[in-house]
Amino acid sequence: MKRSLLGILVERLIMRKLWSAYRDGLEVGAVPGCGGVVFLGDSLTHNGRWELMFPDSPVRNFGIGGERSEHLLTRLQPIISVQPSKIFILIGTNDLAANRTIDAISADVDTLVERLQAALPGCALHLQTLMPRKQKFAARIRQINTRYQAIATRRGIPCIDLFPAFDDGTGTLRKELTWDALHLSGRGYQVWRDLLAPHVLAGSRS
Repeated sequence: MKRSLLGILVERLIMRKLWSAYRDGLEVGAVPGCGGVVFLGDSLTHNGRWELMFPDSPVRNFGIGGERSEHLLTRLQPIISVQPSKIFILIGTNDLAANRTIDAISADVDTLVERLQAALPGCALHLQTLMPRKQKFAARIRQINTRYQAIATRRGIPCIDLFPAFDDGTGTLRKELTWDALHLSGRGYQVWRDLLAPHVLAGSRS
C-alpha cells in the first residue's frame, strides 16, 4: 500500500528530528543494569504517566510518539543495557496509518520479540494487542491482533488482549476513553492500567 505524500513529507521534515532527539535522550539516560519494568511502544506508551499509575514499581518509559514497529528494532540496545525484569510491548497502530502490510508489521513484531528474548533471557516479555481506533481500521486491527496472539503463543509469552476493553462494540475506540479517536484520555489510561496491573505487579512485594 502507498503512503500519502503529506505523510512522507511530515516524517522527513519533522518526525525524524523528533525521533532522533527522543532516542538520544533514552540512550543517554538509560542507566545500565538499573532493571525495572519497561513500557515499550509509540505515543500511547510515551504519553502514559506510568510512574503515577504504578508508584511502587520501578518503571521505565521507552515509548516514542509516532514510531512504527520497524523503528523499535533500531533502538533496542538501551533497553537491553537496562536489564529489565519485565517488558510490555504495544506497537503497530502507526503502521496502519502508514499503510504497512499486516505481514510486514507481524514480521517486525516477531523479530522484536525474538531479539529481546535472546538478549534478555531472564526478562518476562508481554505482548499487547492493538486498541481500536476509528472504525475504518477495525478489520485490519483484528487481523493484526490475531497475528500477535499467534506470535505470543509461538514465543511462549503472555498476550494481553486490550481490544475488548476499549471497543465500543463496532470496532471503534470508546469515546469516553479518548480525546481524538486514537490517543487516550485519563480514563482510558485508567482502563489500561487495570488491565496491566496483574502482570506488572505479579511477584512484587506488598
